[in-house]
Amino acid sequence: MLVRLKARRGFSLIESLAAFAILAMSLGQLLNGVSGGVRNEARADFLLRAARQGAAHLDSLGVEGPVSFGQTSGRYSDGLYWFLSVTPGPAASGPGGQPLATSFHAELVIKKPTGFGETFTLSTFKAKPVELRPGQ
Repeated sequence: MLVRLKARRGFSLIESLAAFAILAMSLGQLLNGVSGGVRNEARADFLLRAARQGAAHLDSLGVEGPVSFGQTSGRYSDGLYWFLSVTPGPAASGPGGQPLATSFHAELVIKKPTGFGETFTLSTFKAKPVELRPGQ
């Protein structure tokens, strides 16, 4: 006796659920990778802006006028906050105790206005020769 089975059409419920589970895991991993790339791009943008503005800020210290020691803070035009700490360094003196140069140490911390404590710190040590007056 030969029994013919109907030809199966479509997928069973178990097969469909397994396919959807595999698809969901694949899409989850793909979205995780894309979001990680977006976070890395935002961090790189912050570091680039902070490095450019911070280097320009530290380069200008002591050029336009005398350096004021202590702590100051402010905000750049693009919204990044900065905190500057300037402390005096050792003074170089020549023969007879005559001062030759003054120095200072500056530390600049740049923070994002929003974010999770992302900061960028730059530090420099500058020495400036003392201008001698004639007859000294």
